[in-house]
Amino acid sequence: MMPASLARNMLLAMLVLLGTGCATWSERAEANHALAILDDGVRLHVGGDPEAAIRSYKKVLSITEDPEMKAAARGNIGLALSTLGNTAAAQSNFETVVTLTRHPETKARALNNIGELLQTQGQPDAARASYEEALRLTTHPDLENVINKHLAELGQ
Repeated sequence: MMPASLARNMLLAMLVLLGTGCATWSERAEANHALAILDDGVRLHVGGDPEAAIRSYKKVLSITEDPEMKAAARGNIGLALSTLGNTAAAQSNFETVVTLTRHPETKARALNNIGELLQTQGQPDAARASYEEALRLTTHPDLENVINKHLAELGQ
């Protein structure tokens, strides 16, 4: 079972997508279809099947051109890979989120996830830099609290 914070991160990423808007009905249909598949992936991951979740997230990548939807899928792939212990691939996906998204909160969550990976890998200076950038970007009090706890653990 995945921690509640992980499920909350996935849900928040999906909620950001709802606000992206679409110019045409066709784009709206594509976004709704991709969002439904993304939601299926979240259910699979929360249900304990991160491999199946990754397959769902990769399907989202194959059917949408929307950079925010791709960022959400990449972020969720990163979370699933992290659950599976594949930290290098997880970090790569989180880094892709940082480059894809234009939403500061999505970027901040990805940077926080990168910081967590770096911290567990014994790279405190790199983790601190990632956390500090995430803290600079976020306005979400829950994420601010999480980041501040991480920084306190690092002695900041």
